[in-house]
Amino acid sequence: MGTTTDLDGARDAPARARAAETHWPARSFVADLSPAPREALLGLGTVRRYAPHEALVLQGHLDTEVYLLAAGYVRVVGDTASGRTVLLALRTRGDLVGELAALDEGPRSASVLAATPVLAHSIGRSAFLRFLRAHPDAAEAVQRSVTRKLRMATRHRMETGSAPVLVRICGILDGLVAAYGRPTSEGVQLDVPLSQLDLAMLAGASLPSVQRAAAELRRRAILTTGYLRLVVHDVDALRALAQAAGEED
Repeated sequence: MGTTTDLDGARDAPARARAAETHWPARSFVADLSPAPREALLGLGTVRRYAPHEALVLQGHLDTEVYLLAAGYVRVVGDTASGRTVLLALRTRGDLVGELAALDEGPRSASVLAATPVLAHSIGRSAFLRFLRAHPDAAEAVQRSVTRKLRMATRHRMETGSAPVLVRICGILDGLVAAYGRPTSEGVQLDVPLSQLDLAMLAGASLPSVQRAAAELRRRAILTTGYLRLVVHDVDALRALAQAAGEED
């Protein structure tokens, strides 16, 4: 899957990728590494390009590659027993995806699909495990990353099971602000290719309910929405709503 970065400089693709990867999102896996393991990790694997909607990982498959995202966004989706597709998470540059299969050799628990053009290091299981043995602090960083993902998944299940739609949407946006927010003169912009349908899938809600929640946030001057663009004007108010309890209108 994916296209290997080739042309005349194929052997230099990892070096070119490293040169472009100076600033990493603060909460990403790569940002959590110290310089030596970070440099070692960025030298691993084959650099591949993925077009939007192309799969890096497919649920149920037994491959064990790990993918380090160098550019772009991916959607993590899962198919339920009833055949419904659920959006579980978004990941971007500096994040690892597929590491669980490398650690336990189990089948893929979800699919990972490119949401935008994506550049990723495809790292074989053996090379990834050697890297972790050589850099114990990186192994600890993997453990922290997996723990954060499990915590977020647990919170997501709890919120989508009981909270009003407005509360769920605010909780999701609050998490995205923390992970992917970019301060601007308008507020905090989410440079995430997130549609209202994506929000509905993340919230486990109907599209009309999410549209009503977004309209309410716009009415309160908390949020501005555009095509695949969200700006949060009042993060404190958003967080307060995310923590609210009450009955849905």
